[in-house]
Amino acid sequence: MCAILGILNKVDEKRFKNALDLMSHRGKDNQKIIQTPFGIFGFNRLAIENISKNIQPLFKNNILVMFNGEIYNYKKLINKYDLKVSSEVEVLYELWLRFEVEFVKLLDGMFAIAIFDKKLYLFRDEFGKKPLYFTENGIFASEIKAILPFVEKKLNFRALSEYLAYNSSLAPNTIYEDIYKLPAGCYYDGEIKRWYDFERMENVKWTMENVWEEIEKLLIKSVEKRLMGEVEIGSLLSGGVDSSLIAAMMSKYGKIKTFSIGYEGYENYDERKYAKVTAKHIGSEHYEVNYTKKDFFDEFENVLFAMDEPVADSSFFAANFLAKHIPLKVVLSGEGSDELFLGYRRYNEYLGFFNAYLPNKKWLKKYLERHPEDIKEWEVFRRFFADEPVFRGINETFFQRQINKALKKNAYEVDYQRFLKGWGSFDFTYFDLKVWIGEVLLMKLDKMFMAHTIEARSPFLDRDMVKYVFSLPENVRGENKWIVKEIAKKYVPFEIVKRRKKGFAFPFLEWLKEKNELRVIIDVNRKTKIFNEEYLKDIIKTGHKRYKQHLWALYLFSRFIKKEFL
Repeated sequence: MCAILGILNKVDEKRFKNALDLMSHRGKDNQKIIQTPFGIFGFNRLAIENISKNIQPLFKNNILVMFNGEIYNYKKLINKYDLKVSSEVEVLYELWLRFEVEFVKLLDGMFAIAIFDKKLYLFRDEFGKKPLYFTENGIFASEIKAILPFVEKKLNFRALSEYLAYNSSLAPNTIYEDIYKLPAGCYYDGEIKRWYDFERMENVKWTMENVWEEIEKLLIKSVEKRLMGEVEIGSLLSGGVDSSLIAAMMSKYGKIKTFSIGYEGYENYDERKYAKVTAKHIGSEHYEVNYTKKDFFDEFENVLFAMDEPVADSSFFAANFLAKHIPLKVVLSGEGSDELFLGYRRYNEYLGFFNAYLPNKKWLKKYLERHPEDIKEWEVFRRFFADEPVFRGINETFFQRQINKALKKNAYEVDYQRFLKGWGSFDFTYFDLKVWIGEVLLMKLDKMFMAHTIEARSPFLDRDMVKYVFSLPENVRGENKWIVKEIAKKYVPFEIVKRRKKGFAFPFLEWLKEKNELRVIIDVNRKTKIFNEEYLKDIIKTGHKRYKQHLWALYLFSRFIKKEFL
């Protein structure tokens, strides 16, 4: 929806405006900067709701309120509390006067909120859909790039270890020392405090006979609330069951535009033919773009700029290119379904360890340790034989032994325990909501689409939906997204429902090899001495057979370091 920037200090307004302009892509409909006795604040607006009202930052009675995002229930809150206002930011102001920090629990939406009332308060929605960064000396912004002009750039090696493990730094860390990101479901008042977390409370009334009908109702409701706005709303359409279902549900409210991306000459990655099947079925006005090797390299620096910090999910690049060709302000997307309903094949593999029994586990553990292998399978069995948590995130890339080997004295232990709750298979969902979705997928939706002034909304990631899923018995939720597929049978062709899942992937490794780009990893490292060069050479030599995601993480980080530090 917009960009926010604030500095609790005296700063030259021209310098401040230059920093705010670095986020102009987040909102081109209006810009406003105000000076107050306690600081300077700025706002770039993408007008979606209450288009004619440009009142942010809101400064009233020595209280400042500004936010990025959408409050889907703001009209209900106006009626419930008899508020004499008409816009989202005014609702936030009035609720703050009545409830102070507790006001955030009343909100249903995606948001990053800043309030100054005698001191600074920052709030972020429970999923982390809208980013919010800050420093301990009173600077906050929607993107890191707006903070960098006011701080010294230093690499955060703890965050680097997290990046190698999970493709991204983990909140509150960022890749920059002394710049923090507010964790999802938290607020900051000088300290980071939690206002919301997902809980597991099983309800045995839900059965395999009635569960899918309830999920369908919740998803319809979630889609409906995300159609809020005074602008046209479209849908991303990959050809998979999740985006197809969302688009089909949207189409019940009128003809929509749908958008797909493909890779001519790389049929293994190209799903456009399946997207066309759904588009024809629901009668959408369908658009598709072709992404090429030239596009990948031509846009690389622009994507790095939009990322803010390295996030090693190659689909950021395809998403950015697709967004560039979408002529709307808002789109819906299918993120979250796989994590909520165990759609990834690897979830099934991890489930197999729950009831597995092996005698002589200690002997097998010793045997493995005497015969180490630098592969994920070796590490997974080592954990199992050592009675350690086997699952540590669906997107775990470098495991700790590899991190130590790659970084040596610069390595840190990555804290994965905070994301494990002892909830059986629901640990998969909790962990991945916090890490894979919160730190990677939602940042793709925000950063890559807002880079082209588009707001992306994700109906599966709805508080009521997730709360309900966490109440299901294990056997009812099941696996392989059976619930979603059962619902989808009513909305999309069966050939889409029965398709085997494919990720949002493209032939990045082939393209890097064709241009001999992997040499960048060694070239940059010889200047920085960050990594163990011999280990880097081993990874590059082995290549896609074992280290495809490792290579991408190393290459992306090398390009980031070259851009920002060399």
